[in-house]
Amino acid sequence: MLRVSPEVFDILLVLIRDHPVFQNNSNNPQAPVQEQLAVTLFRLGRYGNGASVCDVARTSGISEGSVMNYTDRCLEAIESLHDLFVRPLTTEEKEHEKEWIDQQLGFVGAWRDGWIMYDGTIVVLYKRPELHGDAYYTRKSNYGLNVQIGNIPSNLRIADYACGHIGSAHDSHAFQETAAGQFPDWFFDGEEFAWTDSAYAVNERTIPVHKEPASFDPSNALFDATLSRLRVRSEHCMGAVKCRFPCLRGLRCCIRTPKDHLDAIRWVVVCIILHNMVIDIEGTAESNIFSNEHHGQEGGAQDEAEYGFGTAPLGDGNDAKRRQLVAEIVAYQELRT
Repeated sequence: MLRVSPEVFDILLVLIRDHPVFQNNSNNPQAPVQEQLAVTLFRLGRYGNGASVCDVARTSGISEGSVMNYTDRCLEAIESLHDLFVRPLTTEEKEHEKEWIDQQLGFVGAWRDGWIMYDGTIVVLYKRPELHGDAYYTRKSNYGLNVQIGNIPSNLRIADYACGHIGSAHDSHAFQETAAGQFPDWFFDGEEFAWTDSAYAVNERTIPVHKEPASFDPSNALFDATLSRLRVRSEHCMGAVKCRFPCLRGLRCCIRTPKDHLDAIRWVVVCIILHNMVIDIEGTAESNIFSNEHHGQEGGAQDEAEYGFGTAPLGDGNDAKRRQLVAEIVAYQELRT
């Protein structure tokens, strides 16, 4: 019901209970922090009509105003834990991811430098925003926010993200707001890079699958098929987040002002923090419980071909690293046969 185990709940309670938002100078004390946290987690686990304030208040046995106050306080307190659970990887953690890539491929080569993978997902809004509503309209025929997720493959931990772009924004544009997009030489060391789908530009730091007609080449097709087997972990990450916190499948935020837009973003950020927190406490197995429940790719190559997305130019100089990776996987395949 609360979307996390008792162990995670207790640790989260310890981390936020002394936050100033739970302190006041009134003669009427606030409700116990554990009660406020329970109501907030309950809301994070609901979407659509079931996420209405009225329904949550009736189920929790409190007033609708209390539901709003409890949620606002807990979201602010959890958001203060951001840098504790959403952070760049250490050198040792990167090496662990590179070893995971080696194990999946069966050889050690330049592919191991792709220790992170990016993809975009739409956080659907339950209704059309009243502020610039048309701008939130997505190619999925709904209204939502474009969220860029950069996760590591071994345990689905989110190491980088960007949220705040409207649903009509292209993935390659929204990606520029991530740490990897803005500060690639700080985020990556040496020859490191990120795996992406074909909606993203190809360069030394982002390596996508090929678009048509280049994808028809047998060597490129082998590269794309091999990369797709790795990048399925991006879909698993989306599933782990959205299925653990279903509020992201129909976010019940009415956007009338710029502040409402920021409030909607805060829901997404809190879910990312809690997702990483669960992984840190309980490990990979817990995140994999939800990973396979996310059906349908968002921003995949099929959608890009159908809607004409993914038009970033592919210069010969930018494509040099990908050609190197294609040659490497072809050579390995020939060696095996």
